[in-house]
Amino acid sequence: MKKRASSLLPLAAAGALIAGLAGAPPAAAHNRHHPHQPKPLPVAGEVTTLATGLVTPLRIALGSYRSVDVAQTFAGTVNRIGNDGALTTLDPGIPGYISDAVSRVGGTTYYSLTTGEGLGVPENNVALLRSVDRRGSIRTITDLAVYERSANPDQVNTYGFRDLDAACLSQLPPEIPASYTGMMDSHPYDTMRVRGSILVADAGANAILRVSERTGETSTVAVLPPVPTAITPESAQELMLPACTVGHDYYSEPVPTDMAMGRDGQLYVTSLPGGAPGGVGSVFRINPRSGSVEQVATGLVTPTGIAVSSRGDIFVAELFANRISVIPRGTSTPQPWYEVTGPADVELRGSGLYASVDALPPGGIPEPGAPVDPNAPPPVFDGKVIRIQLNAGGDPHGLAQPDGEPAEPNND
Repeated sequence: MKKRASSLLPLAAAGALIAGLAGAPPAAAHNRHHPHQPKPLPVAGEVTTLATGLVTPLRIALGSYRSVDVAQTFAGTVNRIGNDGALTTLDPGIPGYISDAVSRVGGTTYYSLTTGEGLGVPENNVALLRSVDRRGSIRTITDLAVYERSANPDQVNTYGFRDLDAACLSQLPPEIPASYTGMMDSHPYDTMRVRGSILVADAGANAILRVSERTGETSTVAVLPPVPTAITPESAQELMLPACTVGHDYYSEPVPTDMAMGRDGQLYVTSLPGGAPGGVGSVFRINPRSGSVEQVATGLVTPTGIAVSSRGDIFVAELFANRISVIPRGTSTPQPWYEVTGPADVELRGSGLYASVDALPPGGIPEPGAPVDPNAPPPVFDGKVIRIQLNAGGDPHGLAQPDGEPAEPNND
């Protein structure tokens, strides 16, 4: 994605203007005991607030004994919320860097510190993949921006319009690129440790990467496909596009935002369309061995977090829709599940769904270079992490790690 992190989340604002949704037809839900009567979906029960006053908690990871690690993205720090609600610092960060991509397994937390992302100056882009162990030792595993400059995985994708004539292209507003291929940009947005490697959802590279934890050697698992959005008369008017664009598709960048491993060994990835004119978000299923990519659901609004239950239900945080939705196993249709302001990430453990909410301050965060009103009050940050009890169809066994490693102990 070729936008700075502070504009990562407003990218799909135009999605509400675009009506054309495409997706695979729903498959029949399967239950081995009652094949035509799937188990009821979990119901949201008691909600417990674990922490408040957080600065843009866009990513969370679950640890032992109900502890939760959190990347306070625009504060640039990685912190731990203890069982008693106390906040400790795992990595104070680097001035000028943002923090993201936090995950945890085996007592080690993996995360990223990034600067220079989305500004169009690849040589100034640094994307450090880091880890911190039980002893507090911090290690930089690699700089993913170096790999991006050498490989640029999504250069195989063509974004923008593909079938407009020169006369029509000349009428496009300057802020909407007519056509371009994937550019060099790295912004790690999620991590997952799998069998000695770390999978990374890179929101700048529009790709899923694999990094050797020992050597830092990096390769590409999969490149997400461009997202076509049909331009309608209404969206053309809202976006100030010429009438000649109506009926044509604009291919947006398929920005990956979060990953979860299903019991089927497949990787489930949320994706929101980056850049103009926006569009609707999706969930993709990726084979981590072959790199094959399949869309399993669409129609989502800024999907930024995903969790998959042991029975195959997919929970998605829809940041700007102010809700957590669920895609029941065997279907491709998201259903609103729980309304909450600004959910950015979701995780499952035992009978609880954990979420970071109120992740952005009211009014959002200005993009770099945008005019700043000196009389405007400063943003008020009050991000939270909550736990939602799952009733009547919860996930009592939690999720084991995909490589067979035991899940962190917990007291849920």
